[in-house]
Amino acid sequence: MSMEKELKKFSASHEETVQELLVLTSESVGGAGSSRKGIWLPSAEFLASVALPGGELKEEKGCLMWLAGEEDRDGWIYHLKPLTIYRVKCRARIEPKSNGSASGEKSGARCHYYMLVDVLERDLHHPELDRILEEYQRIVEFTDDLCGHFTLERRFHWFRAEVDWLGSMCGVSLECDEEQGESAEHALAYFKQIYGNLQKWDKEYRDYAAKKLTKLANDWLSDTGEDEEEPEPITEAGFAKRIGISELTMEPDGSYEVYYDDDDMFYGHVIIIDGNVDTGMEDAYISG
Repeated sequence: MSMEKELKKFSASHEETVQELLVLTSESVGGAGSSRKGIWLPSAEFLASVALPGGELKEEKGCLMWLAGEEDRDGWIYHLKPLTIYRVKCRARIEPKSNGSASGEKSGARCHYYMLVDVLERDLHHPELDRILEEYQRIVEFTDDLCGHFTLERRFHWFRAEVDWLGSMCGVSLECDEEQGESAEHALAYFKQIYGNLQKWDKEYRDYAAKKLTKLANDWLSDTGEDEEEPEPITEAGFAKRIGISELTMEPDGSYEVYYDDDDMFYGHVIIIDGNVDTGMEDAYISG
């Protein structure tokens, strides 16, 4: 499909009325998905906006999207930057009609999408948007006597730390209690159950992954060339010993994902173990 046809199709999914907004971009700026071969769909999320000319502040997330060609990959036409205020022309996306009250109750949490028409001014200031930016950039952190020092990463709605995991460094992410919250008390309480008895949990993770994936590792191992010598099979004990911790994410309800490096048994794929502190491990698989 040509750019002209794709643009016509994309335009038809948005309202005809062109609006002017002041938008405060988030950190998610500059990415692009493939729309068609050679045609890209860049995007820039924003934290809040001000409708012009009235000046109504909307403290709700949104996203600007537009089409670009392969030749536009350097900056995606508009060269937008994160955490910056812009004055833009845009057209709201036509949302599908919905029956029932459930969607209406969640409408406040929706991300509002717009087709970006033009960027009129850059690097602006606005009292209310500046206030929101200052609050967004405010550092929030805490130190736990057992687990160490955590810092809020608002973009991902989690507190992050690097902890000593039996001699190896492990990145730990504690999901916030609420999407816009600034605490992770529930996730921290669950993580402390693990970190306070780390040798036991680490052994259980390794043993569980080995039980689930050793056969698959040997299947990968046997996929050698005809002239290569047949390698020694991998045992469950050997599998458990070879993998190495890299990441752990913990949610407020005790659900977790633990990430182990595969020591090239799966050619660099990560090993992920899903489970819950209260109910146990649920699955182990490779990804990436």
